[in-house]
Amino acid sequence: MSDTGAPDGAYRLRQLIDRLPAMVAYWDGDLRNVVANEAHRQFFGKTPAEIAGMHITELLVGELGEASLPYVYAAMAGQDQVFEKTLTDHNGVTRHVQAAYLPDLVDGQVRGLYVQVADVTERVEAERARDDAQRLFQISMDNAPFGEAVFTPAGQALYANPALRQLVGHRPHDEVVLSCRDGVHPDDLAVAERDWCELLGGSVPKVSTEMRYVRRDGATIWVQRIAVLVPAAHSGTDIVVAQFRDVTARRNAEACLARLAETDPLTGLYNRHSLVGRITEYRTTRTGAWVGAVFIDLDGFKQVNDAHGHVAGDAVLEAAARRLRAAVTPHSVYRFGGDEFVVLLVDDVTESAVQRVAYNVRAVLNGTYPVDGGEVTLTASVGWACSRTGDAAALIREADIDMYRHKARSRGAAGALPDGAR
Repeated sequence: MSDTGAPDGAYRLRQLIDRLPAMVAYWDGDLRNVVANEAHRQFFGKTPAEIAGMHITELLVGELGEASLPYVYAAMAGQDQVFEKTLTDHNGVTRHVQAAYLPDLVDGQVRGLYVQVADVTERVEAERARDDAQRLFQISMDNAPFGEAVFTPAGQALYANPALRQLVGHRPHDEVVLSCRDGVHPDDLAVAERDWCELLGGSVPKVSTEMRYVRRDGATIWVQRIAVLVPAAHSGTDIVVAQFRDVTARRNAEACLARLAETDPLTGLYNRHSLVGRITEYRTTRTGAWVGAVFIDLDGFKQVNDAHGHVAGDAVLEAAARRLRAAVTPHSVYRFGGDEFVVLLVDDVTESAVQRVAYNVRAVLNGTYPVDGGEVTLTASVGWACSRTGDAAALIREADIDMYRHKARSRGAAGALPDGAR
């Protein structure tokens, strides 16, 4: 016996149910309370002693009764009732509960009602927060203006958003399984594989690479791929989260700017900046190799501008550029400025080879050019130089000096070989 006078078993049972966080109660066949535990105090504001003998409709009143009594009556009809509800306690606090109303059946007759009601507010709110986060994630992925995907370490897409499917040439909502290699240009596949291995191997925390992709329609685009490894994020396994942006427009703009920086806009030839850079690069990579330069000036070109205007002058320069380009292939041609041009020779350069190019250049540039329905006759002064020492400026200056020496000595001698051979 305990010091309360109650048998030890009954005392221990009372202690047990009062320590349970869930409400536990038994109601007899007339729906009057036989026993209720302490958890009822927090929800109903009543002690077990106050609830004892109370009819269930005295406890479940108002909206609480409307929500719960149908389950009570169904259970008293012999049907187990297990459900979840959102209820309001006596303090006006909204609670999410999981309830079980189980009939006490004896010889097929309902003798009473067992009730267990557990407060699952934290779980329900956590699940709602999770569901909201998943919903927001799905919305953001589905409506992102750039491609997004989640991959397994093997490269199989667990999810690819509509923007990514469209990026590689599918319709946005096509049901298609993608891999991290789909669409990568064959020439860039090695780079893509290297990045993937480095990411999975942990040698880098993130990869960000721009590479070419080939769309299903055959078009080649530039794509920036950024990917991070998220350990144990999918059922305990690693995943790779990646973003894909079409940067074709920017790459094309950069290429265009690069061309403009090195190209003469009128003739389409390389410009002076490109010439100096090409010579410097060649001397750096091919130390001791011969480099040749042929310097050209159109005699009398100023009179074309003065007599016919700059539009006509531009047309003459374009024509001269076309003749030069055709005559000196495979060597490169540069517009040095105004009516001055330079031909650069960097492969198999000898003095005789440079001299031959100088002769050919003068021959193709001497002659008539169409202007305003008529024509003008021009000649070219040509000088040349070749060396394997010195910088770009020195080589160009030497060819320029030779050109002026030739201009002074042989003006009007069409077809004559420059006498600057040394």
